[in-house]
Amino acid sequence: MKPTERNTLPVRGRAQEIAQALTRSNRLVLTAETGSGKTTQVPQLILEAGSPGQVLVLEPRRLAARMVARRVAAEQGTRPGDRVGWRTRFDAAWSEAVRIGFLTEGVFLRMLLESPRLDGVGTVVVDEFHERSLQADLAVAAVRRVQESLRPDLKLIVMSATLDADRLAGALGAERLHVEGRTHPVRVNHAPLRQGEDLCQRAAEHAAQLAQEVDGDVLVFMPGVREIERTLQAMRSIPAAACFDLRRLHGSMPPGEQDQALEPSSRPRIVVATNVAQTSITVPGVRGVVDSGLARVHRVDARRSLDALRLEPISRAAAEQRAGRAGRMEAGRCVRLWSETDHARRAAFDEPEIARAELSDTALQVAALTGSVRDFPWIEPPPEEPWSRACTLLQRLGAIDEAGRITERGTRMARVPTAPRLAAALVEAARLGCVTRVARWAAVASERDFIRSADRRALLACLHEGDAPSDLVVRERILERLAGGARLPAGLQLFEESAREAVRAADRLAGAVPRGPRDGPEVGLREVSLAMLVGFGDGVAWRPDANRPHLLAGGRRKAVIDRDSVVQGQGFLLALQADENPADPATQILSMASPLEVAWVYEALPDRFETIESLRWNPASRAVERIEEACFEGTPFEATARPPRAEDRTEAERLLWERVRDGTITLAGWDESVEQWIARVRCVAAWFPEQGLMQYTPDEIEMLQLEVCSGAHRASEVQDRECLGVVRGALEHEQQRFVDRMAPGDLPLPDGRRMRLRYETGQPPKGSARIQWLYGLDRTPAVAGGRVPVTLEILGPNMRPLQVTSDLANFWTVLYPQLRNELRRRYPRHEWR
Repeated sequence: MKPTERNTLPVRGRAQEIAQALTRSNRLVLTAETGSGKTTQVPQLILEAGSPGQVLVLEPRRLAARMVARRVAAEQGTRPGDRVGWRTRFDAAWSEAVRIGFLTEGVFLRMLLESPRLDGVGTVVVDEFHERSLQADLAVAAVRRVQESLRPDLKLIVMSATLDADRLAGALGAERLHVEGRTHPVRVNHAPLRQGEDLCQRAAEHAAQLAQEVDGDVLVFMPGVREIERTLQAMRSIPAAACFDLRRLHGSMPPGEQDQALEPSSRPRIVVATNVAQTSITVPGVRGVVDSGLARVHRVDARRSLDALRLEPISRAAAEQRAGRAGRMEAGRCVRLWSETDHARRAAFDEPEIARAELSDTALQVAALTGSVRDFPWIEPPPEEPWSRACTLLQRLGAIDEAGRITERGTRMARVPTAPRLAAALVEAARLGCVTRVARWAAVASERDFIRSADRRALLACLHEGDAPSDLVVRERILERLAGGARLPAGLQLFEESAREAVRAADRLAGAVPRGPRDGPEVGLREVSLAMLVGFGDGVAWRPDANRPHLLAGGRRKAVIDRDSVVQGQGFLLALQADENPADPATQILSMASPLEVAWVYEALPDRFETIESLRWNPASRAVERIEEACFEGTPFEATARPPRAEDRTEAERLLWERVRDGTITLAGWDESVEQWIARVRCVAAWFPEQGLMQYTPDEIEMLQLEVCSGAHRASEVQDRECLGVVRGALEHEQQRFVDRMAPGDLPLPDGRRMRLRYETGQPPKGSARIQWLYGLDRTPAVAGGRVPVTLEILGPNMRPLQVTSDLANFWTVLYPQLRNELRRRYPRHEWR
């Protein structure tokens, strides 16, 4: 941009007010509408006003930092890296001569760790603060702390086009300034999706139509890479889109490809982008915007202390930012794929990331900057529960002590540019001499999975001879091949830029901790696993069956192994990722897994093991056994069965009796004779209550059956035991004799036979006999000393009942004469008196 053009930008017209505000206060909240030139001009205005040090501009995205730096360098008439430079995670154009530097927020925080006073820096500008990233919040609070404790001369400017500026200025004690923009009107239309309609197909159709109607390019906002690819594919099937230059733009693209996406074209462009194109950068020539209204947002997964990306509606402020891309040069149009009613219900501003993200990395940075996780001057304090959870994790990793103070280990972890779990693993890897391999595992865990598609055979073909099937080792070997220029197996397709980024991340992480002389790719899996267990001890699971995907995770949580995993066999494994299972929310899906030996887990996490001993009934052996279970965090993974010990006798007998009670064990000796004895005793007890006989209550029977089980722990030891003696023995000898007299088991008959009696509580005893056996018995027999007559069942020669009576004399006198002739005719061979 020529100087004459720059001077027409609205921010340039407020240069004196900006300078005066910074003279009155070392903090300024600057809101400037889209098109005002704030991102490119404010850093230059600060230098022109005589800033004594560097101006550092913090951008939320790498693409914005690089593109804006190039533009400002061009305006300054210098090459990037000389007077104007940039520094991002994997890319930099920087030198000691840089006066204006554009950095991502994370790089700035690392810089602040190395130089707590920010020596040589005059002003820190935090751009696009409305996005409220965790690192932006942390950077603003950290700079304020430096101002208040070390550098009152340091200036801080917080900028945004859409921001609750009054609230922020009040929280910071800052000057407040608003600059009108130089935007053109944008006509907004709402075109909500119909039920069942595909978002990507609808976005493609609107983009193609809008591109024909506006005199310029169209920018399409989609939530992620997958949706970008699907939208571009849908566009290629639309005949009208053939005359347009279709491009993609997202944060995981190589810098060169991102630059190409922003270059002018001889044909109208349709650029499908994530929200990297929402702020800071200008896509030249855009006259139309199609907005899906969605973005992927980091939300904390409390169970794993990790972030998960979730698809969510954007705020109204973000929608205005997106629409504004179409009004930078002249009037434009925007199509929103949601209704006006839906728009009105949306949040006014983006929710601060600090209120929704995992906070352990932030807590570690706070501890590294201040020495403690407490009393940090937040703009907006983090929610208590997530912050407490983050601090608990850091304490478990050994990064802070119980008082929240950073430890020596935590200081080393803070120097590693990755999440605390992975930083802890890398610090341990330095001790074990396996940094090279752990750095690659950490890169695999922290970056997007670079495998686009692969069959199992191709994945296993990546392994070296002797490698255990491991998702992490597979990816490690792929990175080795890429770094060495080796070919990949057929059937394996990668997201190439993601893979290259993982290679760069691995190199960067390996350089953040010291490596020993024997450190290299040949270090064994044991050392690598031990290091990873320091950070991911709660990622250990046990697979009881090699042929099934089901696992038990810590705390007996249910889990399944991902169907694309190459991990085989049963036993321990380490899973770095755990996702919700849509089909069963109570079950997790574990991935990025690697097998573990029990000895490794015990070596790393001995306090999480315990041996639990218990007596149990084993249906297979039909015996009570002492089971010794080796458990990891309450999850049994190995069991040994032994016979019960002497001190187990009482419990073993009870467990054996419970199997008797539920019918698992049948006591052959607990037969009709036992049941009849019990019935006889109950009858006598009812006839002679003064005798005080026991009633064989359920509790008393339980005790007797336990006595039958005495000294046994196997079914075979009790199922044939004699029981009648035990049951009779519950009564004293005299009581037994009394029962035998008052309720005999049988009675003599005139022909010398004995008639068996059957007893039932509350009923007279019953006896059955053939009529000929009763000849000579004139009166009904009785028990209980003659008190209780026996009910006789008189049987014919065929042993079927002829009569049931309690009055035998009446039978002989009245009934028998009527039956005798008929019986003599039917049974002529039998005696009939």
